[in-house]
Amino acid sequence: MNPRSLCAIAIAIALPALGQTEPQLEPLVPPSLPPIAPLTPSRPLKTLGVLVLGALADETAVRVGDGIRAAAKLAPGVKEALALDAPHPCVDKACWVTAGVARSVDQVVVATYTARTLKVRLVDVKARKVVQEANRPDVSSDGAEATAWAEALVCKLLVPAGCTGEAVVQGGEGIALQLDGTPLAAGEKRRVPVGVHVLRVKEGSRESVRPLPVLVEGTPVVTIAATEVASAKPPPASVVPIAPLVPRVTPPSAAPSAAVEAVPPTPSPSRGWTRPAGYATVGAAVVAAGVGAYFGAKSRSDLNDAESAYRANGNAYTPAGLDKLRSGNSAGHTANALFIASAVLAAAGAALTFAF
Repeated sequence: MNPRSLCAIAIAIALPALGQTEPQLEPLVPPSLPPIAPLTPSRPLKTLGVLVLGALADETAVRVGDGIRAAAKLAPGVKEALALDAPHPCVDKACWVTAGVARSVDQVVVATYTARTLKVRLVDVKARKVVQEANRPDVSSDGAEATAWAEALVCKLLVPAGCTGEAVVQGGEGIALQLDGTPLAAGEKRRVPVGVHVLRVKEGSRESVRPLPVLVEGTPVVTIAATEVASAKPPPASVVPIAPLVPRVTPPSAAPSAAVEAVPPTPSPSRGWTRPAGYATVGAAVVAAGVGAYFGAKSRSDLNDAESAYRANGNAYTPAGLDKLRSGNSAGHTANALFIASAVLAAAGAALTFAF
């Protein structure tokens, strides 16, 4: 068979196959997928209430409350922060929880200012207990400083990442600034943690240090003029002599005193014999006490010997044991008499020595 015939046969066989329709393949992925559930369930947003209590002026308390709400809104999971009303005084958990229930909040932030100490508590309304608290001593009642420290404490409790604010200080020519020990250019915007920082101002030899409150929102720009820089070593004030309030009074001349004849003192009675007698009596008391101690020791020894013989003889006294018993009792009576005599002699000797 020639090549042309073979080509014709191959084309005739292939044409029907080319005319067939290819079957549709099923997709590997279904057209619609069910929604994927989150790995962790989302937490419901909380509502916080804010109470400011204690010895703050009304205007300052309002400012502190506004600052606390601004800081609380930065906390994760907080939907809103509301100002609460409470009767005065409101010093316990029952009152704080009641104020929170009245506004349907989940937690209450209670800020209390007493004796220059600012304390912030976080109260869970449902559990009716304090879950967190923080405090700051030596806080000024100035509105800006109290607000800055209140915001810092709230951020410490509620904002794990912390809160920052922007500090800006304007200074005149020739004024050097330092913020917390770090040089600060005039007009520089520096972001620092909220709270009260230390601003050092220096102009030539004059230097001053002042607090610089930094808030979450609305930190005021501080302007330092040259005349506000205090002298590091102020010159001593001149001393002005003060005139006496009462004129000096010259005492009158003393009248000539009359001659008084001196009367010789009455000689004390003689104590020639009492003191030696007292010493002798005290010596006799010491001797009597020593002899009494000897008889006391002898009495104890004889009585112990009699007791030992009594037990060794089957709880019966032997003649020798009875002698020891009598001797011990006699020595004991003698010792007691000598001790009594020693006490009497000592008292008499003391009386003769010191009283007469």
